[in-house]
Amino acid sequence: MLRGKYLVGIVGFGGIARMVHFPGWKKLKDVEVFAIADVSKEARNYASEKLEISHVYDDYKKLLEMEEIDIIDICAPNRFHYQITVDALNAGKHVICEKPLALSIEEVKGMIEASKKNRKKLMAGQHLRFTKEAKVIKELIEDGVFGEIYHAIAFALRRRYLPPSPTFIKKELSGGGPMFDIGVHILDLTYWFMGCPEVHSVNGATYTKLAKRKDIRGLWGEWDRDAYDVEDFATGFIRFKNNATILLTCSFLANMEKLSDLSTTLFGTEAGIRWPDGKLATEKKGVLQNIDLKMETLPDVEPHHEEIRIFLECVKEDKEVPVKPEESLEVIKMLEGIYKSSETGKEVIF
Repeated sequence: MLRGKYLVGIVGFGGIARMVHFPGWKKLKDVEVFAIADVSKEARNYASEKLEISHVYDDYKKLLEMEEIDIIDICAPNRFHYQITVDALNAGKHVICEKPLALSIEEVKGMIEASKKNRKKLMAGQHLRFTKEAKVIKELIEDGVFGEIYHAIAFALRRRYLPPSPTFIKKELSGGGPMFDIGVHILDLTYWFMGCPEVHSVNGATYTKLAKRKDIRGLWGEWDRDAYDVEDFATGFIRFKNNATILLTCSFLANMEKLSDLSTTLFGTEAGIRWPDGKLATEKKGVLQNIDLKMETLPDVEPHHEEIRIFLECVKEDKEVPVKPEESLEVIKMLEGIYKSSETGKEVIF
């Protein structure tokens, strides 16, 4: 802390950092975004000239040398999450890192080890847990409204919204396609709703059916079809050690009626519900009931900002972070399992 403020360094200053992370930190009175690092000259100029951030570097390690920085916020491409996180933790910084936390089971294990060794906080930015609808549903789950939740169907589907940047379409930077970009969001939320059980096994399949075709248009602009080397559609069936299951399906380019579907449907012994709609289905005294929870009446919240606020609170009060890295490890197990199952044609058992 310096001058009564917690100082933050942001690594990677592209769209997600500028649009949501920086404004989220800016809202907090006892925080200052003290420095940023980005290999892009344009990003560095934007930070220094438009946002008047005084410390701007092309190498993130220069941020880590600044003793006064308390927290590192990682918004760099997925491929670099592991090394930056471990280096930051070893430098004595708390770390919040954009999803996915890392690209493999071994990488996440290494992050957890560094976090424990240095006694510093580590959390993945899984912002869907912090939506107003998610908070209400989680409270109802904990109150026993749904009974035992034994299955969920999770969708992260887009019709023609493929992000054209190389950081999303090249495996060397992203680690994967829609599974690592949007699938990880809905999978983490669904897994959290189900109580975060341990993964037992995964069956999966991945496809690249549309992304290389010249006759497929993108509503976010054109992408390099020759450079595209990740899946554009993936599906997986996950079984947990408590015998609960999740069916996950995600895509950038799916041929479907709606332009997008980011949702999860929970099936419980006493009731079911679809997030984010908030339509609860149950039966009482022989009568089938569909109850609208009227989520729109809840106060609006920007989930990215809320996750940042709560992470800072955990740093200040030395509390356990709400998105535990051990939970992120199980999520990465599921995603890695889908890829391995698709490659081998066999079920992956953990």
